[in-house]
Parts: sequence; C-alpha cells; structure tokens
Amino acid sequence: MFPEGILSEEVANAQASHPDSMIVGAVVEDGRSRGLLLHRGQNRIDYLKVTTDGRTAGSGNLQQDPVYQFGGVCVGVLICMDVDHVEFSRAVIEKVRSSLTKLKLICIPADMGAYWFSGDGLPWPQMFEGTHVILCNHTKTHQIRCRSFVTDAHGRKIVVQGEDEPIHAELP
Repeated sequence: MFPEGILSEEVANAQASHPDSMIVGAVVEDGRSRGLLLHRGQNRIDYLKVTTDGRTAGSGNLQQDPVYQFGGVCVGVLICMDVDHVEFSRAVIEKVRSSLTKLKLICIPADMGAYWFSGDGLPWPQMFEGTHVILCNHTKTHQIRCRSFVTDAHGRKIVVQGEDEPIHAELP
C-alpha cells in the first residue's frame, strides 16, 4: 500500500515486481487525488477523492464505489479526509462490512497530520467493526504526522510505524 500523493512510477514499479498483488494508493492527476487498487494489471476502482483539502480539489462525487472483491477478500478505499465524510465513508465501510468474504479491509492512502487517528485505536471503532483498517500516510509533508498503522477487526492498532520504515501485519 502507498500513501496519497505517491508517484505513478512508484506504483508501476511495485506492480511490475508483484504482478499478482493488490496495490492500493492515491496519485495526483490534474490537481485531484485518484484512488488506485491495482490487481492483475488493472485498476479495479474508479475513484476521485470526494473532499477538498489544501493540496487537491475534491470531486464532490458521492456516487463512486471504491470497493473491490476478489476471492476471499473485500477491499474498500478511502482517500485521506474522505474517511471524515460521513455519508461517503459510511457507504464504503458498510459495503465492505456486509461482504460475505472472510477478510475485510479498509485501505486509507493518506497525507495526514498527527491529530488524525491518535491513540491506540480508531476514534470510532464501532463504525469499522469487523474490518481491518490499513492507513498508509505520507512521510514527507507534515513535520508531525499521523503514523501509518494496521488494526485488528475491532479497531485496535496492532502495528504502528515508528518513523518511515515499511510496516506489515499477518491478518487472519
């Protein structure tokens, strides 16, 4: 997984070296963040960030469906502040939660300051109950930033990034 603002070339390199993996991130195109969920050579979601922040313009489009199911996994993508857009994020999260797959992931490619997701768990664990949340935050934008993390299916952080090292977790 990559953060919001990753270069397309980095995503292409990851895809070339891991062609069967699912790769999630968000690239900036024409001043907007585009969500990517690459699997087997194709982007499986069509998603432009909904909200506007100081770096990119939001699409305002709440009709997008950034959810992908394959085999025993269902992945929903929420770019950065879109997790805070109640109507849009709840629709994405609920679609993932209601999936019949065993493994349910909410992936958040982000560029967030430290005030986002501070503490040992998610601020609204009941909203994400039954899903693993994976947040990959940009390391170069904020002096004090939210650390990348992975949660268990109950919203507790099980892996938290220290500085800018890659993190990983084995999920059931």
